Amino acid sequence: MQQHAWIINHFAQGRLEGTELEWVERSVPDLQPGDVLIRTLMLTLDPSNLLWLSEEPDYLPQLEIGDVMRGLVLGRVEQSRHPGHKVGDLVFALLGWQQYAVVRGEALTPVEGAVSFHPHPDIPLEAYVSALGPTGWSAYVGMRLVGEVGEGDAVLVSGAAGATGLQACQIAKACGARVVGVAGGEKKCAMLQQELGIDGCIDYKATDDLSAAMARAFPDGIDLYFDNVGGPMLDAALENMALRGRIVISGSISQYQSHGDREKLYGVRNTFMLASKRLRMEGFLILDYLDRTGEFMPQLESWLLSGALRYRNTLVQGLENAQAALPRLFSGDHLGKLVIDCR
Repeated sequence: MQQHAWIINHFAQGRLEGTELEWVERSVPDLQPGDVLIRTLMLTLDPSNLLWLSEEPDYLPQLEIGDVMRGLVLGRVEQSRHPGHKVGDLVFALLGWQQYAVVRGEALTPVEGAVSFHPHPDIPLEAYVSALGPTGWSAYVGMRLVGEVGEGDAVLVSGAAGATGLQACQIAKACGARVVGVAGGEKKCAMLQQELGIDGCIDYKATDDLSAAMARAFPDGIDLYFDNVGGPMLDAALENMALRGRIVISGSISQYQSHGDREKLYGVRNTFMLASKRLRMEGFLILDYLDRTGEFMPQLESWLLSGALRYRNTLVQGLENAQAALPRLFSGDHLGKLVIDCR
């Protein structure tokens, strides 16, 4: 059986140009005992794609020229020669930008970055790549397990109109917090407040003093800052944290295009606030919490069914169009999760 795949042609040079990959045809290997054949149904595009296309080390093994591009796949088992996986099972896994993947069945575990799941019959499958998938899991872990959000907390979320930020805002609201987002542009701010019921929004494109804007939104300080952006925005938040506030580092998208370049990377300046305000700042990766998805998936599904949690996906049809969509990760022209629909 033949299939198409995107392989790495050259590494990114500081930014994604949408030319880094090559569309090739190749054979799907025959299944051996213990193997599982997974068909790609949906592929998520994430800022980490830039890290994986860089020659600089990151938190996963380095990809090489000629490798299939790495990606988070929602897939379905099409064939199985492993007793623990049957045809029709659904799985999230770090696989590749290809139509099919042959995987050892014992590798489809949280330790290897994979989670099997059974979708709720009343929930569309595309919800499971955003609100109910690794994006929603990241927002839940960051807000509840790391940030320990509570009723009455004053919460700021950067990148609030992005995939993780959207869910983080809503989870904080569901927990009884007052939530203000930071997003770029009137349209995104209006969506956050009018559609999702967020308490306020700072349009960073319309202010030249982020710290002052945060001070106006949080006159008594920020109890919990959920950061997806890093850089100067993190500095501004540090200036406005409340005593014993918590900072959760989910991502630093403003710095990814400078990854590995010490001259271009932004050096956070207000770290002295960590001591003077007795702050706690902690980063996390959802990969460390995959074995706990069974704990919080029912809660996320319940919130979605009740309307407390909504999702926004920007769908691109066809795996063949995945590379052309890559630069959109950093252009700000999409809402929510950027997803390649391969069905």
